[in-house]
Amino acid sequence: MRTDGSHVTWGPFYISVTSSEIPVMDSILVPIDFSAASKSAAHYAASYAKEANASLILFHVYLLPAPVTEVPYTMVSVNNLQADNEMLIRKEADGLRQEFGISVESEVRIGLPSEEISLYAVEKEVLMTVIGMRGQSGLDKLVGSTAASVVSKAKVPVLVVPHHSVYSPIRQIVYASDFSYMSTPNLFKPLLQIIRLFNSHLHIIHINKNSDAPNHERDALSRSTLSTLLNDGHHDFASITDESVTHGISTYLAEHQAQLLVMVAHKHNFFERLFNRMSTTEMAYETTIPLLVLHDA
Repeated sequence: MRTDGSHVTWGPFYISVTSSEIPVMDSILVPIDFSAASKSAAHYAASYAKEANASLILFHVYLLPAPVTEVPYTMVSVNNLQADNEMLIRKEADGLRQEFGISVESEVRIGLPSEEISLYAVEKEVLMTVIGMRGQSGLDKLVGSTAASVVSKAKVPVLVVPHHSVYSPIRQIVYASDFSYMSTPNLFKPLLQIIRLFNSHLHIIHINKNSDAPNHERDALSRSTLSTLLNDGHHDFASITDESVTHGISTYLAEHQAQLLVMVAHKHNFFERLFNRMSTTEMAYETTIPLLVLHDA
């Protein structure tokens, strides 16, 4: 691959990176169900792949239709369904190949979408899965969807693209962390590759709720560890006070005109609670920019 809250910012760290150091991403997996949201995500992924010298794999998963009536009807055969879906996905692949001048493969399988997508990503050793988000925009539309299931089961980074997101080079990145987990080089490898590719500026933000007592020792240790791991490109830290985590993140994103939000799917952290519907009141905020989900397991 290849606040209303106030915030205090610590100074930036600068290290230059030459283009020769940019690794090549072999492939990006794009699940597609032929909806507008999935097609939009495919176009976003194709734009990114062109800049990153990557290839795309379009992947469609379908279920056999189950009869819901006692009235006799003709059952469509698996072979016919497979052939029809293969024809549709080849059409999508051809269009992206011609428009962006990149390598595009396609695959169709039968099964449960979230399960098959997660397994296929590992099988093909992709470095990122790009999946569309249904609805207008916002993480609240994502909860309960196939995208949410893919995020929770994935073993590789997942880039969730809101329906109306328009691709632009990733110059400003916001990484939201609660500092509750250990940071490792492998965890941030995908993020560092994006930073190198676009020479991005990384804003690392930590949300403190008004009711929470600050843990200065833990936060200082986390900042020191992250500074060591994220020593490529430009990055800075910001501490934000806001009673709502999602509102604090949303406001910061708007203030800094970021093109990418990054979070970590980690046991017991905010992100997992969000996708398990344990923090539904936190779903008031929406984002119109892509969300990169990293996995620390």
